[in-house]
Amino acid sequence: MSRGGETRAGEPGYVVRRIPRERRPVLDRLVGASRRHQVHALVELDVSEARRRMARAEPHVSWTGFVIATLARAVAAHPEVNARRAGDRIVTFDRVDVGSTVERHWQGRTVLDIVTVRDADRQSPADVSALLRATKHGPGESHEPRGGMRVVLRLPGPVRRTVIRIAGTRPRIAASFGPAVGVTSIGMFSSAWGWAIPVAPLTIIATVGGVVERPVVRDGEVVVRPMLPLTLTFDHAVVDGAPATRFTETLRELVETAAVLPDPEATP
Repeated sequence: MSRGGETRAGEPGYVVRRIPRERRPVLDRLVGASRRHQVHALVELDVSEARRRMARAEPHVSWTGFVIATLARAVAAHPEVNARRAGDRIVTFDRVDVGSTVERHWQGRTVLDIVTVRDADRQSPADVSALLRATKHGPGESHEPRGGMRVVLRLPGPVRRTVIRIAGTRPRIAASFGPAVGVTSIGMFSSAWGWAIPVAPLTIIATVGGVVERPVVRDGEVVVRPMLPLTLTFDHAVVDGAPATRFTETLRELVETAAVLPDPEATP
């Protein structure tokens, strides 16, 4: 028996549902991302200073908003990583836009929206946090396919993915695919500590874990500090090991000094 795209099998125990049509582009891009040569850096950052400043921040700053604003400034300091491959060419962007995933409800089900934070290196953590909240709780955009995407989604999967792959070799089209840098957070769903290895068609992906009190060594002594696990994933076709290492160290310094957050105890 079928109802609303839902099929109940002859034997009890499970339900079969169709994959929503609007989710097919996501699956297609994941297939393309699986062919990329990605390298991962698993880092653990001391966010004692960031937590202290965020506790007194007005308006509220989320961890994801803090990471996006900080990551964007690290990208601005290393503009060579703000790029995307288009066939045998590299497209380098002149503005730092960062994409992020936000979960919200749409037509009775949970969906993931991709939010683009424009000029993220010029946005405050509070501004970024407000944008993420507005997307999560606001009406958001429709997930119904529009325009030419409707035609593309009617194509068989292998043909559809081939069309997207070939189109992506043209710089103008590759540039229209959105930001080359993205942030996704597993920390918003769980307080458990740990890293995650993502698959996404981006040049840099920062996967944010949950902040947890952990023992670390400081000045030869074991102390407890709030630690943020962060996975940095690089497209090795665009970013080599040395630039990736320099970028990671810049990001570490900016995060651990909470450079994007004003110090509430600083003297005016």
